[in-house]
Amino acid sequence: MLRNTSQRYGAISRALHWLGALSVIAALIFIEAKGLFPKGTPLRDGVKYAHVQAGLLVLLLLFPRLIWRAGNPSPAITPQPGRLAALAATAGHWSLYALMLALPLLGIAFIQAAGKNIDFFGLPLPLLFTPMPDLAHDIKEAHEWLGNALMWLAILHAAAALWHHFLLKDNTLTRLIGPLRGSK
Repeated sequence: MLRNTSQRYGAISRALHWLGALSVIAALIFIEAKGLFPKGTPLRDGVKYAHVQAGLLVLLLLFPRLIWRAGNPSPAITPQPGRLAALAATAGHWSLYALMLALPLLGIAFIQAAGKNIDFFGLPLPLLFTPMPDLAHDIKEAHEWLGNALMWLAILHAAAALWHHFLLKDNTLTRLIGPLRGSK
């Protein structure tokens, strides 16, 4: 089943969700791991490169995900949540999407504004920003701040899915992953 049904997300929606989630998690882990290595070492440069690649993958996966979502309505949550909960979920999802767009673009901007080239697995990206070293620092600060916001929002997103499953006992989580062992 490739397309969403009224009860469950289809294979494409699930694949785009989990590939995007893994890319976000990888980007966060790589940038946190950077601090484990001394500046100027190949390992530090390697984890920074891996962070950039994971971030660009987040951006690359976002567009097909949004296009697919537009043509494939989400399965209904049963029992149906209240209006406030549904509004919070919608706001949370669109905030995640906005951050998955803004963070890679800010990353590209600060790298290029710092006068460095950027590639995606060896394929050079076009120059979108001219070197502006003074602005590069400010863009990097915004990128880091929003990266922390994404991390906390993703944690809240996962916690909400577990809350729905174990406390509210609705189908929010099972729509995406199928029934869990021991679940009804």
